[in-house]
Amino acid sequence: MTEALVSVLIRSMGRPMLEAALDSVAGQLYPNIDVTVVAASGDAHPALPAQCGRFPLRLVGNGQPLGRADAANFALDVARGEYCVFLDDDDYYNSDHVSGLMATLKGSPGVRLAYSGIRVVGADGAQRGVIGSPYDRLELHERDYIQIGAALFDHGLAAEGCRFDPATGPYCGWDFWLQCSERTDFAFYNRSTTNWHSETGASGAGGGANFDPTINESSYAAVRQKWAAVRKDLGERFGAFMVSGRAAQQRGESQQAERDYRAALRLNGLHPDVLNLLAGLLYARRAIAEAVSCLRLALWAHPDRTDIACNLARLEIEGGNGSLAGKLLESVLRRDPGNVDASALLARLGT
Repeated sequence: MTEALVSVLIRSMGRPMLEAALDSVAGQLYPNIDVTVVAASGDAHPALPAQCGRFPLRLVGNGQPLGRADAANFALDVARGEYCVFLDDDDYYNSDHVSGLMATLKGSPGVRLAYSGIRVVGADGAQRGVIGSPYDRLELHERDYIQIGAALFDHGLAAEGCRFDPATGPYCGWDFWLQCSERTDFAFYNRSTTNWHSETGASGAGGGANFDPTINESSYAAVRQKWAAVRKDLGERFGAFMVSGRAAQQRGESQQAERDYRAALRLNGLHPDVLNLLAGLLYARRAIAEAVSCLRLALWAHPDRTDIACNLARLEIEGGNGSLAGKLLESVLRRDPGNVDASALLARLGT
């Protein structure tokens, strides 16, 4: 059975780094890729071969220089694949980037966009850090945690109206993801398989020499203003589900409370209080594994929450994971030496 075609879309200024970007595409494990390079520099762009390793390559453009958003839209318009993934000409993929994202989509029914973690690379080639977290729709309205090359998405999203908006400046990619989030949930591929040279380029929204506070603040403000009404509505809906869930829980209507908390998490998937409350309901009906998953996610996102750490330790003890529980509790007591719950649980462990 032939795998779905994935179009790798590269906006290129014809810089020397393009060769390394193309090499990383040529090395992809996924078998069915075509490569479209948009000549964002216009006619000045150097010619390219018709192949990128085993994959076909096209150099396209309209003969004129194109800005970031216009080049991205041009690429979407000419892409042939059922799925698309971008790559800037100074960045590169790990060999399992496309295959991992496609597997993540296949394992997430109804989801039309998957994204990976991001390895941030400095101008000297050294790693500056890693960006990556599970999908949280409201958090995406606060900050862009999906670098342009990290996401693979259903090409149909573009046909439905998702476009790159030049008015949002270098944060046009963030604006594009927000448009996509109105049409689909996202799935997180928890590996850092895209490599972002944040300090190269001239967008002003990167790091090091590629950071201009004026450009950055202006573009950030443009996206925030554009999405202010949607962000407000999402926040109000989240609050309503929380209130409804707590009221249902107080009435003893645990099934309704669970439905409300799950609806809240569709909007704000990393909210520690909702995850903690849902974990309690799951524990009560003996869905222990899912309760543990909720608490682990909450603690990953909010490692300072000692109450969540203690709740997770209780479940780990019950599951026979005393060593892990002990480490959690010792961590709590390092931050809060007088924590009564942590001390009692450690005593229970005999530590």
